[in-house]
Amino acid sequence: MECHDWRAFAMLCAGVFVIMMDQNLMAPNLSQIAGDFGFDDTERDVRLGGHISVAFFLLGLPAALVIGVLTDVIQRKRILVWTMILGQGPCVLALFVSNYWELFAIRTLTGIAVGGALPIVYSMVGDLFPPNSRSYASMLVGMAMNFGGMFGQGVAGYLGPSFGWRVPFAVVGTFGLAVAAVVQNFAVEPRRGIADGGDGGIGASAAAAAAAASAKTASLSSHRWSHLLREWLKKSAAVFRRRTNVLGFLQGIPGCVPWSIIGVFMNDYLAVDKGLGVEHATTIMMFFGFGGMFGTITGGILGQKLYNLKPWYMTAYMGAAAIAGIFPWLYLVEADDYGTSAEAMGEKIGVMFFAGLLATMTGVNVRTVIVNVNAPYERGTAFAWFNLTDDLGKGFGPVMSSALVAHVGRTLAFKLGFGFWAPCGALCLLCGWTMPRDVNDVRREMQELAEGRSSPRREGDAGSGGVDVERTSLLGRGVSSDKLV
Repeated sequence: MECHDWRAFAMLCAGVFVIMMDQNLMAPNLSQIAGDFGFDDTERDVRLGGHISVAFFLLGLPAALVIGVLTDVIQRKRILVWTMILGQGPCVLALFVSNYWELFAIRTLTGIAVGGALPIVYSMVGDLFPPNSRSYASMLVGMAMNFGGMFGQGVAGYLGPSFGWRVPFAVVGTFGLAVAAVVQNFAVEPRRGIADGGDGGIGASAAAAAAAASAKTASLSSHRWSHLLREWLKKSAAVFRRRTNVLGFLQGIPGCVPWSIIGVFMNDYLAVDKGLGVEHATTIMMFFGFGGMFGTITGGILGQKLYNLKPWYMTAYMGAAAIAGIFPWLYLVEADDYGTSAEAMGEKIGVMFFAGLLATMTGVNVRTVIVNVNAPYERGTAFAWFNLTDDLGKGFGPVMSSALVAHVGRTLAFKLGFGFWAPCGALCLLCGWTMPRDVNDVRREMQELAEGRSSPRREGDAGSGGVDVERTSLLGRGVSSDKLV
């Protein structure tokens, strides 16, 4: 696997780990939080599970789009560090939360950080790895995400029952701020477009051609928000003209509904409804995370090999894995033979591991698809839209589930929610018919840039591109080109 800068990638994975620690901090202690605020079971699911999920995932969408725009035009390391601080600072403040609305506010701020992470991360991944290694890179990023989610959920599950639900927030937040300081001091920004020379040597020259083509325009208006808005609209139009992007965005809406149920409700469901208690339920859910890591590894390796053979094989595999992932969860939700004996725990741990294995195989590859069908100077914008549709599913999933719970109970509501992986899988399959053309279009654009035969986008497309704005504005202030990394 080829990488242009392993140290930069390691720091990137550290940032992802920290940001994802926050996502499931409430899940193990949902009933404890509800008791602290005087909520009954219905209020627990609706207000803590549903309404806070809306705040966490949906109210952060405008900020995530802004982060996506900035990712394409300014130094990404700087944005990553501030995103980490935005996520971890409110976690520390959870020590002082005394009512529901204070918790609502700090989770909203943390949701902005989680929502803004993907555009930064995958913009940088696209510049660190060539196309024939990006599924492997996505695999490693996915492992960092899973490790982060497991770490946060484990801290909450094992510390919460003894020390209260606020302490895990503070522990995770303090650790995250320390990692943010390390990233700030040691991370290195990769050059935009350099990895797209992996199959033809055009990456660095394409970036230079892009900079030269739009220097005049960018130097005049790089600091104006109106200019950024126009650039974002042009880039967004170009992103949506690629049919693979549209299908990839749409699959995230149904595909993230089951993930929202897993992240928000399942730990508490196993602890309370299945009678396992918080610690045993957390242990079982940790094995979902272990299965997810194994699925991320095997999924990334197999997905890249299938892509290198024929892109359609990769998308067929993604779709099949998504649909197959429904069935272990149907069993886990329906089963009534839970227990804390070694035999009973062992059986459920095995099924949970298998559920995690299948659940992560699609995500690790769909993000690679989005990287491959977008040019380097548009990937931040593309992943902002990708994250928006993911967050729609993650935000509305708990709201829909909590509404169904009030009418049909948790068990049936959750089974219906897991069925949303079926349309997700179908949309992944459709990507196989559109991806080859979109990948070839990107390669042709980059080749034209390398040869100096076009501007960063064809006439009517995405304008000058983010790389140009950043480099030319700095050059205009007398910064040497060898400092721009």
